[in-house]
Amino acid sequence: MFYLIFMIPISFFNSWYFSVYMYMFFFFFFFFSVNFSYFSYLSYIFGLDLISYLFIGLSCWICILMIISMFGYKNLVGSEFFLLCLNFLFLMLLMVFSVMDFFYFYFFFEGSLIPVILIIFGWGYQPERLGAGFYLIFYTLFASFPFLICIFYVYEIFGSFSYFLNIKFDNIFLMFFIMFSFLVKFPLFGVHLWLPSAHVEAPVSGSMILAGVLLKLGGYGFFRSLPFLYNFIFCYSYFFMSLSLYGCMLVSFFCLVQSDLSVLIAYSSVCHMGMVICGILSLSIWGVLGSVCFMLGHGFVASGLFFLVSIVYDRLGSRSFFLIKGLINFLPSLSLFWFFFCCLNMSCPPSINLFSEICIVISLFSWSNLTLFFMFFSLFFSACYSLTIFFLTQHGLNTFMLSVCSFCSFREFFVLVLHLYPVFFMMFDMFFFFSFF
Repeated sequence: MFYLIFMIPISFFNSWYFSVYMYMFFFFFFFFSVNFSYFSYLSYIFGLDLISYLFIGLSCWICILMIISMFGYKNLVGSEFFLLCLNFLFLMLLMVFSVMDFFYFYFFFEGSLIPVILIIFGWGYQPERLGAGFYLIFYTLFASFPFLICIFYVYEIFGSFSYFLNIKFDNIFLMFFIMFSFLVKFPLFGVHLWLPSAHVEAPVSGSMILAGVLLKLGGYGFFRSLPFLYNFIFCYSYFFMSLSLYGCMLVSFFCLVQSDLSVLIAYSSVCHMGMVICGILSLSIWGVLGSVCFMLGHGFVASGLFFLVSIVYDRLGSRSFFLIKGLINFLPSLSLFWFFFCCLNMSCPPSINLFSEICIVISLFSWSNLTLFFMFFSLFFSACYSLTIFFLTQHGLNTFMLSVCSFCSFREFFVLVLHLYPVFFMMFDMFFFFSFF
């Protein structure tokens, strides 16, 4: 924590390479120094367990890739302020995943939204980014404010709202508002409109952190609040699971008729997060394990897809399927990565996404056989729109815009490889996940 605080002045030196080195050092120092026996490094309000550890590792990895992805923008206005926002964002994320009290979780989560909104406002592409930023603010604040009142209510009764409180609430409104605040952050189908607009207007680094980490904060909070919400989920989970499954199928249909690449990938994130919600609400060990793995895998895959879209957008100035065709003729080496990421998006082996989808499907079938119909269509159309992305961008007659296309740089391939590496190689040590669950 102090390491990151003392990194904040370094951002004003505007040294991108040094920032990458410092983040890399932090990642490897953190990754190889943690020893788990349930919770570790307990002190004051901070502590780590396996889920916190995984999400902090994901946050640090995505932040490193964010810095490298913005390297090429030599004319980036206020680049030292961008590094400052990034440092502040990672500090907030580290706090969110390592605190053990819901009030601090709420405080640092809202704090993490500030640098994201500044990144969208400051370095976004179109003037509509102001509207997208306000969407993001008001959706999350509208859902979070009742949660804050619930936290104060629990504080008033028990004197604390720690993760370790051994109680199960029986107040329906209290449980609903706690659960609803996390479902909006996922986002649940019906309260998801802030996500596509934020993704479309954000710069490449903003989309990467939004898809990679900030969507997962809802899932992380959900895990922590499960012991308190057991009675509510046991009685009313069928409503939220039905809405999520219906939403998955509907959003999959919508993805098939979408012409903007960024919007399509953003809506595919809504579809995948709907499956994660179902996995958690099934209250089975397979569902929870699959949800954690799916959130990790989706973080890398969605971030990589948004980076691919930004590579094309930088060269052609468009994200429309009608204007982007025949990329395989001009960027053949990049089309290999398009193929990889589209396959990972539809959970092909050998990726952690396949394992996680199998776990979630098993948990849903054990919950109810009626989920078979929805899951079949969701998974089938997920494959359809993932393949559509690849076919429509790589094949077909190339447009006149491609005549001015340039080759990809080593930096861009490096970022793409670093997105692919964890998704494939986490499959080789699955005992790491089973040891905790």
